[in-house]
Amino acid sequence: MELAQQAAQSGTVYCLGELVHNERLLTELSRQGVVFVDDLAEVPDNATLLIRSHGVSPEVLKKAEAKKLAIIDATCAFVRNLQILAARLVGEGKQVVILGDRHHPEIVGVMAWAGQKPYVFADSSQLAILESLKPEKPVALVAQTTQDESLLKEVGEKLTALFPVVERYNTICKATAFRQENVRSLAGVVDVMVVVGGKKSANTKKLADICKNSGIRVIIVTEAAELDLSQLQGVRTVGVAAGTSTPHWTIKEVITKMEKMEKMEKEKNSEEILNEQVTEDSGQEQEPAEKIAMNQAGWEFSVGDVLKGVVVQISEEEVLVDIGYKSEAVLPRQEVILAADQELSSVYSLGQEVEAAVKAVEEQEGKIVLSRKTIERKQKWAELEQAFENGTVMTGRVKEVVQAGMVVDLGGGYEGFMPGSLVDVTFVPDFSVFLNEMVSFKVIEMRREKEKLILSRKQILEEEAAEKKKRILDSLKPGQVISGTVKRLTNFGAFVDVGGIDGLVHISEMSWSRIDNPGEILNIGDEVDVKVIDVIPERDRIGLSLRQAQPDPWTKIARQFKPGDLAEGKVTRIVDFGVFVELAPGVEGLVHISQLANHHVKQASEVVQQGQIVKVKILDINTDAKRVSLSMREATPRPKKEIAKEVQQPQDAGTGVTLGDVFGNLFDLKKEN
Repeated sequence: MELAQQAAQSGTVYCLGELVHNERLLTELSRQGVVFVDDLAEVPDNATLLIRSHGVSPEVLKKAEAKKLAIIDATCAFVRNLQILAARLVGEGKQVVILGDRHHPEIVGVMAWAGQKPYVFADSSQLAILESLKPEKPVALVAQTTQDESLLKEVGEKLTALFPVVERYNTICKATAFRQENVRSLAGVVDVMVVVGGKKSANTKKLADICKNSGIRVIIVTEAAELDLSQLQGVRTVGVAAGTSTPHWTIKEVITKMEKMEKMEKEKNSEEILNEQVTEDSGQEQEPAEKIAMNQAGWEFSVGDVLKGVVVQISEEEVLVDIGYKSEAVLPRQEVILAADQELSSVYSLGQEVEAAVKAVEEQEGKIVLSRKTIERKQKWAELEQAFENGTVMTGRVKEVVQAGMVVDLGGGYEGFMPGSLVDVTFVPDFSVFLNEMVSFKVIEMRREKEKLILSRKQILEEEAAEKKKRILDSLKPGQVISGTVKRLTNFGAFVDVGGIDGLVHISEMSWSRIDNPGEILNIGDEVDVKVIDVIPERDRIGLSLRQAQPDPWTKIARQFKPGDLAEGKVTRIVDFGVFVELAPGVEGLVHISQLANHHVKQASEVVQQGQIVKVKILDINTDAKRVSLSMREATPRPKKEIAKEVQQPQDAGTGVTLGDVFGNLFDLKKEN
């Protein structure tokens, strides 16, 4: 994870397969710039490739080297040792047998390193596939690093009974073995095991199998939202285990969810016990505490009655309410739901009409005590239910932060829990920044019987982002020139934020001049003008061009040059049929191989090198086709030929003058050479 995140800060990182079996982590890594691919063919040349802990085959490494990929090898040390061991055992002439899943990427890689097709089986029931093994050759048993040690021992014993020479190697990861042993022990003392991990995780599945073999019920979840607490009704003890790729905060969310249920169960039980005690102490059969009444002057009040009155006096500790009785009713501070530092005077004012329930009736003093808590809680729950049904956005103050998320004060005596995964659209490492802050949220889950409320701020942010994205996509039209900010650079282009949504400037649309890397002309954070060249709303895709937002250099090249002109330019590319020379930024002309020199040229590199400044002559300019024909041969004058001196022919054939006299010692010189 750390290697991937660090590498992604410098550009796109490609990973063969999923780095971990956890959807939330994969989503977060994708957002940071990690691209998960199934085949090496999907990785561009010269890119960065991260090899995950499962490892890869030697063939994949060779292909990666041929594509000139920068490799970050995160192969697990135990997997690497297994690869080396399998290759060594095969080299020693031993028959290699692997206990594991033949389709798992770890085993696929190990089989490739072994250099032959080893025997692979999942458990002792499949030993029949080993019938083709030769009894006269030693058998070597190894195991997938996430296998169960007890199963490895069982298979080893059965192989020993079948073959004369069996070498057993414990290649199981020590951390995996330790985790499995602890889970096996824990499963023996609990009623239910909750296993947290990805659906594709081999070690998570193995933990669940160990628990099932212990004879207890197993609940497998990938995150807290999947845990149905009704499955734990009546359960006394619950064990929790997690796969190696399960994030600690996901585990904490699951535990917090169960702890909250436990707390509510305890409160419910305590309330039931208290009600029973009140009934026993009163000596009456049915609810005496709620039936206390006072009969004076025809008035009758019972506990629980809802009254309306007018505020006549306010102090720090209580509010006096005129309910039309001979004395004012008392509404104590503790019977009003207030924030920690909130005063009664900030909630109530003289003459204000209030509704409250009768908390107690003191007949001797003629005093009636009121409470707002029950009414406020009832009103608040109704408000929360309506918000849940209608998807209304609400606000509340974050009163506590824990590792798994945040506790939000909803008012009315209610609290809601916002899991860490639902706080933001991006990963939040520390929730303390939200403490005591007002946050907006939606209620996404609620249960009246347990007063359970699950909140999501992330849903609001996603909806706002989706709406904003839609507005932007609807407003953009091809041909518009807009401003944006460079957010991320990759080998194939740059992502530019154009008002809350990223558009791609492909490397071919970066500059009128040829560039090899976007970093040559752009930096993250640069403010740039770009032209919209493509908008596909259904795919949330925007194609942008940096170069088309700038003047086209071809519009003025015809005014700058004309056929017959001599010019200088830099060689930008050398190809089989000639070289390209840059005459001006964004304008290249072709010098055909036949126009490179006055002599025959087999390869252009014989005459020029990339980056060299050369003289050329303009042969033709076609601005519509954006093509310029150049000549280096005609830009350099031909050397003048020397006129050969006439050789005087002998006048008299009979004078005895020979060819040797005419050509001197020419043939002697050739012989010496």
